[in-house]
Amino acid sequence: MKICIFGGTGSFGTSMTKKLLEKTNYEIIIFNRSEKAQFEHKQKFNSKKVKYVIGDIRDYKRVYEALEDVDYVILASAMKHIDKCEANPYECIKTNVDGCINVINASIEREVKKLIFLSTDKAANPTTLYGTSKYIVEMYIKSVDNRKTSIITTRYGNVFGSAGSVAYIFENLVNKGESLTVTNPNMTRFFMKMSEAVDLVYTALRKGKHKDLWAYNNKSCTIKEIADAFSSNQTVLGNRCVEKNDECLLTINELNHSEAIGNYFRVNQSIISDKKYKEPLTSDNAKRFTKKEIKELVDDWRKTRL
Repeated sequence: MKICIFGGTGSFGTSMTKKLLEKTNYEIIIFNRSEKAQFEHKQKFNSKKVKYVIGDIRDYKRVYEALEDVDYVILASAMKHIDKCEANPYECIKTNVDGCINVINASIEREVKKLIFLSTDKAANPTTLYGTSKYIVEMYIKSVDNRKTSIITTRYGNVFGSAGSVAYIFENLVNKGESLTVTNPNMTRFFMKMSEAVDLVYTALRKGKHKDLWAYNNKSCTIKEIADAFSSNQTVLGNRCVEKNDECLLTINELNHSEAIGNYFRVNQSIISDKKYKEPLTSDNAKRFTKKEIKELVDDWRKTRL
């Protein structure tokens, strides 16, 4: 079987590559536009089962060429930093909307068996350009003529220790002996391990059906609780204008069309939930991490980061 990971050199793509290499029946194609990132990725794995394609998802022809004889697609390409998206809105739209739709359409034309789109909790009731761009693609997936291709969305909160995440920021400030910069200490966010994000996508790849939304039942904590695990030396900056005090993982409507499968929610309009939900699943009302669990999250990241 042949699987193509768009954005395959990023934190998630690198971890997913490691997971897939444990499965002997996969040939992996890594697609992205950075020669340097592909070189570094190849140094990590140096496997004959991994092939590399330089290209940009904004280029439909190149995407279509890369998908020849591909069975499965994981769509992880995106501009992910909220401030960069807000400062460069057209670039965000060209990548996160136009580019992702290119991948979806080319996958359908190539009759790929299954495509997994990586979304975010910021797509539920979005207030940022980044969240809105992901929401638009989620809506496109619901309406597009998929023909022979099953298209599944996965949604989750912050992956602890992914490139550019708060873990790296705090760790770098600690190493420099500087104060941790905290926007709003009472803000809540969902967090999960990279291994949990990979397991969610791999589960959706194996079990997902067309128009499913799979979400990991994340725990949450305040930003201050994360900061406390690094240092007590903190400076509060205040909210940035686009930030919410909490994030929504699943809306009321989505929960009422969901079923629990282990640590996951599977959402599909064909499902009628046994439970009647009256409020969304947010980082304010979700189950919280204990201080011990947060410390374990930080320690695990330090041990396992690639």
